[in-house]
Amino acid sequence: MKESQGKSANREIICMPTSLKLFRFYGVFPEADEILKPGKKFFIKFALMALLSSLTLIGSSTHLIKAIKDDSYNHLELDLTYILSMTASYGMICYYIAKMSTVVELYLFFSEFEELGKPADFDEINQKFGKYSKYHYCYLESLMMTILLGSNIFKGKQCRSENEMKGLHEVCGLFSYTWMPFNIDYFPVKQIYLIIQLFGVHYIYMVAGQGAWIFLETTEHILVRIRHVAYLFDEAIKELDPKERRQKFNFAVRNHIAVLGLEKKLNDLYSVFMFTHIVMTSFIMGFGVYAYMKDRNISSFILSFAWFIGLFMDSHSGQRIQDESLAVGTTLYNADWSHCEKQLKKDIMFVLMRCQQPLVFKADPFGNMDHCIFLAVVKASYSYLTILSR
Repeated sequence: MKESQGKSANREIICMPTSLKLFRFYGVFPEADEILKPGKKFFIKFALMALLSSLTLIGSSTHLIKAIKDDSYNHLELDLTYILSMTASYGMICYYIAKMSTVVELYLFFSEFEELGKPADFDEINQKFGKYSKYHYCYLESLMMTILLGSNIFKGKQCRSENEMKGLHEVCGLFSYTWMPFNIDYFPVKQIYLIIQLFGVHYIYMVAGQGAWIFLETTEHILVRIRHVAYLFDEAIKELDPKERRQKFNFAVRNHIAVLGLEKKLNDLYSVFMFTHIVMTSFIMGFGVYAYMKDRNISSFILSFAWFIGLFMDSHSGQRIQDESLAVGTTLYNADWSHCEKQLKKDIMFVLMRCQQPLVFKADPFGNMDHCIFLAVVKASYSYLTILSR
């Protein structure tokens, strides 16, 4: 018993090192010595970061309400772009934190090879996507810089001109249009408010963007396991010794069952994430592109583009999981198992029957994450943009 406890305590996550390091930096993944049981400090730290980052969401929401109440309707499309994107980001991140035990269990499965063996290309994929993760981080930072430079921070002159022409009282020089029940338009309150805004926007969008990437990276590790299963089945069928062939086949079946068992965990972890992604992305893209068409707001356009790329990454990952899981059956079917004993042939038939049902990432109630759902969201975004333009 003590041996088992010691073994559990020493479990280590070796997959996705760069992505998890970034998540730890942003406070959304526990330290290595706390992965099995994150302490209160981890959740309190995240709660404080989330609270501090909410200033833009609060300011845009109150501005939206005030603009509607005063019948000015000033830049509502921009308010909605920020409100929807930040609300979706908070929802996905908070759900990820709430499911941390499932997250850790999944990553530990990718990192352990004692029982099921180590896939041949694990190290190569782990290293390659560790490098790609750095590139993706640089991509996110460049997007964030463009979003900040294209926001209202540098449109003070235009903002003051609008105030004079329309008789408005907008606070100029902030990231987004903001209204507060008290005056913030004086030094140094406005400057402090802006700094907190910039921190919050950077934090929440970077974590959300990194979340889309870590889903793609998770998919790659599942694909590594799926290809390993196909390889094991192929090697088992090639074995000439009946006893050895049976042992290898049983080992391949155990690997296959383990991979199939990931579907429930993945959907438990990501189905709400994907549901939120699908629902919100169509609105964000519609309002964001409309804000650009109306006022040439670069910030909203880049934000829409980022959500578009994130949705494509997740949809493409879901499609690849389906295709690769079906390919296991194809590999087994094409193998030469005419020399196998009768009982093994029956077992092969059972495996082939199961392989006809692919692994799927669900986005209930919309269906599965694949190329079809991606096209559906793009069409919905275009419909919203057409309605707004009219």
